[in-house]
Amino acid sequence: MGKGVLRLPLFVCLVMMPIMASAQTVNGDYEYQTHMSDPIEPINRVIWDFNYLVLDAYIYKPVTETYVDWIPDGGRKAINNFVLNFDEPSTMVNNLIQLEFKHAAGAFVRFSLNSTFGLLGFFDVAEHGGVPRRRETFSNVLGHWHIPHGAYLMLPVIGPRSVRKLVGGVVDGLYFPMSYLSFWQSTALWGLDGIDKRESVLGQEKLLDQSLDPYIFAKEAYMQYEAFKFYQNSEDLNLLIEEQQQQSFDQEQDLDAFMDEID
Repeated sequence: MGKGVLRLPLFVCLVMMPIMASAQTVNGDYEYQTHMSDPIEPINRVIWDFNYLVLDAYIYKPVTETYVDWIPDGGRKAINNFVLNFDEPSTMVNNLIQLEFKHAAGAFVRFSLNSTFGLLGFFDVAEHGGVPRRRETFSNVLGHWHIPHGAYLMLPVIGPRSVRKLVGGVVDGLYFPMSYLSFWQSTALWGLDGIDKRESVLGQEKLLDQSLDPYIFAKEAYMQYEAFKFYQNSEDLNLLIEEQQQQSFDQEQDLDAFMDEID
């Protein structure tokens, strides 16, 4: 792993230190992990319609359904393990940046064991050995330093992202071994990862289609998903869940009040 792999994320952290310091004084941590502004909503909506009504309807969903029909559960699990194994080096470095030496060592052990005894990562032998997967992205590194998500973006083909997630993804792509892959190899990994994610929500399209505003529904679901990924390894996860439950309760109360008014 070259020195340049470590220099870039460290440089980004140093450049953003003044922003980090000021951001820590504003409104607490939760706002930065659950809120994304939407300054270009009209453009985002057009791209959302294209992604969902065209790409998903005619490409993503049919391809995923065919993949599920033809590849057995064990095969899909092995392929997903192989794809996720490429994330372990970036997880190691991102934990080192935060001085999380135990988790960095865990990622190193996982990558070493799974890449050798796990046959290039197809088999998660580290999990069976008591070393579970614990993903850490550079976006989360920025989040731990109280950098907000920034604007919500709906990207063609790729889907929803925040500015912080976009920057973090670029940095993660510069780590070993991702930096050594060709464009087509990286695209193949991205596609396999996308199929796995699309498989996880097969059959739930009705929730989206029956919502009052599918765009808002998808955006809020993405925001909550990113917040969960940030807090899933944190002691604050229970606080996040409680906050979400309180928001749901408040929304139900507002709906009840609205229905009472129109009766």
